[in-house]
Amino acid sequence: MGDVHTTTVRTVCRMCHGGCGALVELTDGVPTAITGDPDNPTSEGYFCVKGKASLDLVSSPDRLRTPLIRSGPRGSGAFRPVGWDEALDRVAGELRRSAERHGPESVVLGQGTDRNYQEWVFRLANALGTPNVVGPAHVCFYPRVMASILTYGGFTFCDYAGNPEVALLWGSNKLNTHSDGVIGVGLMRALERGTRLVVVDPRRTRTARRADLHLQLRPGTDAALALGLVHLVIANKWYDAEFVDRHTSGFDALERHVRPYDPGTVAAITGLAPDRIETAARIYAQASRACVEAGTGLSQSENAFDTHRTIAVLTALTGNLDAPGGDVIWDPMPIEGRRAFPRTDLLSEEQAAKRIGGAAHRVLSMTGWVAPSDLQEAILRERPYRVSSLLVFGSNPLVSHENASATREALGRLDFLAVADMFMTPSARLADVVLPASSWLERDQIVEFNSYLAARRRVTTVPGTRSDEEMIIELAQRLGVGRYFAPSVEDALDAKLSGIGLTWEQFKEVGHLPNTKRYRKYAQDGFRTRSGRVELAHRGLAAMGYDALPAFRPPPAITDDLPYVMTSAHNLQFFNSEFRQLPTTSHRYREPRVTLHPRAAGHLAVADGDRVEIYRDPGRPGVVMRAQVSDVVAPDVVVADAGWWYPDEDDVDMATRSSINRITDGDRRDPYMGSSMLRGVPVGMRRAAEPADAAGRTGPRPSDPQPSHPHSEGRSHGGHPRH
Repeated sequence: MGDVHTTTVRTVCRMCHGGCGALVELTDGVPTAITGDPDNPTSEGYFCVKGKASLDLVSSPDRLRTPLIRSGPRGSGAFRPVGWDEALDRVAGELRRSAERHGPESVVLGQGTDRNYQEWVFRLANALGTPNVVGPAHVCFYPRVMASILTYGGFTFCDYAGNPEVALLWGSNKLNTHSDGVIGVGLMRALERGTRLVVVDPRRTRTARRADLHLQLRPGTDAALALGLVHLVIANKWYDAEFVDRHTSGFDALERHVRPYDPGTVAAITGLAPDRIETAARIYAQASRACVEAGTGLSQSENAFDTHRTIAVLTALTGNLDAPGGDVIWDPMPIEGRRAFPRTDLLSEEQAAKRIGGAAHRVLSMTGWVAPSDLQEAILRERPYRVSSLLVFGSNPLVSHENASATREALGRLDFLAVADMFMTPSARLADVVLPASSWLERDQIVEFNSYLAARRRVTTVPGTRSDEEMIIELAQRLGVGRYFAPSVEDALDAKLSGIGLTWEQFKEVGHLPNTKRYRKYAQDGFRTRSGRVELAHRGLAAMGYDALPAFRPPPAITDDLPYVMTSAHNLQFFNSEFRQLPTTSHRYREPRVTLHPRAAGHLAVADGDRVEIYRDPGRPGVVMRAQVSDVVAPDVVVADAGWWYPDEDDVDMATRSSINRITDGDRRDPYMGSSMLRGVPVGMRRAAEPADAAGRTGPRPSDPQPSHPHSEGRSHGGHPRH
C-alpha cells in the first residue's frame, strides 16, 4: 500500500447564513473531517452541528446524482434518469416555448435562501426578459434592507467590534443563529467586554436569559413597541438634537405621529408593563453607543416594513447611525457582486412594469422580487397574465411558501416545472425535470458579506451533480443569452474580482479580505437619499400612495375558538427546511415540536411529548406536532417548528403534513412588501391521537424521538432555503 496523503483546505461554511470559517481535511483527496477554523477572524473556530454535518451531504445515499424527467403523473414519484444534455435541452425548450407563446414574463424563476448564487438567478431572469423571480425576500431580509435604504440610503450592520455600550437584539437569537456573516461570536466578545444586552422576543431564549432586560412581547406587536420607543426618545429629549437638525427631515411630523404611542397604550397592545418599556428606551437611548440587531422574525407580518422602518428611525434619532459601536452603513468592496452582477440594465422598463404584484407591493417590486402569494394568485386566476413555467433553484415551495394548499394547486396548474436540488423534496416530486445540485463543498464561490470577502473552495465532487451556477451558464447558452455570461464559473469569478486586481486562483490563496469600516460617511457625502438626509417622514413613499410615516396595523385578535397566538422558530439543528435527512442533524429530532405554556398544556390535558394538533379552523384538519411544555412562552403563546417535512415519506401530502404553512395564508399582507402573517397568528389546539402502526396499535413509531425535548432555541433568520 502507498503512503496516505493528507491535506487541509481552508474555506467558508454555507450550511446556514453564518459564513463560519472551516477547515476540511482531505485524505487522498476525499474529505474525511471538518472543523471550525480557529484563525478565521469572524468565527474564531466556532462550528455548529450543521457545519459538522457537512460531510453528510457529500456521502448521503439520498443525494440526487442524475437528472430526472417525469414519466408518470405529477407527484407520483415516477421519473426516468437521463443525461445532463437531455435534461437541460428539455428545460430550455420548455422555457423558450413559454416565452414565445405567452411572452417572457410567463416564465418565472424561483429561489430559496441565498447560497451566493442569487445574483446569477437574477442575471438569467433579466437576460431572458422576465421580471419575475419568486422567493423568500418578503419574509426574510428585504423588509429590513428596503427600510434602511429608503430611510437613509444604505443597509446597516451592528458594529460589535466598536464596543457598543448596549446591544438591542430584536427578534434575533444571535448567540445561536449567527446569521448573515455577523457571527454571534462578535456579540459574545462584546458581552465579555461589558456590553449590556436588551432582548425583544416572545420567547425566553438562551440569548434572552443572558439579557439585562428581556421584553417578552405579544407576537405581531413589534411595530407598536418600536413606535412607543420613538415616542419616549422624543418626549424625554433623549435624541441627538444636533444630528436631527443637520441630517434629518420630517422630525416635526414624526413627533406628532408618535404622540399616541405612550407607554400605557403600547403596554396594552404588547402585553408588556409600561415601566419595562420606559426602561428599555432609557437604556438604549442614553447609551453612548448602541446598535440594533433586527431579526427576520420582524419581517413575517403585515407590519414588516414599517417595523423595520421605525427601528431605522430609532437608530438615527439617537445618533447611532454610521457611528462607532452603532449601526454602520455597509460600504461594499469594489467587486462585481450583489449590486452589479444581476445586470438590471438587461431588463427593459416595459418588462419591469409587468412584475407580478408590482402595483400592489411597490417596495418589494423595487428589489426585483415577487411574493409567493402574488404568484399563486397570478397562476390560479391568470391575472395579470398567464404564468406557464417555473424554474426553481434551491427551494421547496410546498413547505416554505405561505398557504401550502394554494402553492400545491398553483404548481399543479403550471405547464412546466423544473427544480434544481440536492434531494428529492416534496416540491421536486411535482416537477417535470429534476436537476441534481452540488453542495457548498463541491463548488467555488465568492463569499460577500458586509465585513469581508472570502473564498469558498471546492474540495470534492459528487459525480452527476452540478452547481447552480454551472446549470445557469448551460441554460443561458441554450436560451440564446449566453453572451451575457462567462463561458465558465472560474471565468465569471475572475471577472467579479477584477475590481480588486485578483484572479480566482490568486484569491483562493488569499482566502479572506477584511472590509475597511468608515464611520460617519455622511459628514462628507451626505446620505444616499433624494434629499441627502435621513428621511424620518418619507415623501417618496407618500408620492407612491403609501404613508410617509410608519404605522402599526393590529394583528388579528384571539377568540374563544382560536385562543392562542402562534409564532414559529427553526431548530438549531436545521437551516430553515434543510437537513431533515442528515444523520448528524436529525438523529435526535424526527418530529416537529410546538412549545406551549404549562397552563395551556393543563387546559388541553397534554403532557410533554404528547401529540398536539394546531389549527386555524376548528372544523378542518390542522398540523400535528409533539408538545414541548415550558414556561419560556406566555400562557396564550405557542411557538411552532417552521419548515418541517418528512424525507422518508414518498407521498407529497404525507411528507408535508406537519408543515406550519398548511395553516397560514396570504389574506393579510404587508402593503409595501407583500409579507404574509406567519407570526402573531391566532390558532386553536387540541390533543391528537398517536399514529397507528401496521397492526393498528397506537403509540410512537420506532423512529420517533423519546419524550425528552431540549428547548428549540433557533429563531428564523434567513427566510426559506433549499429544503
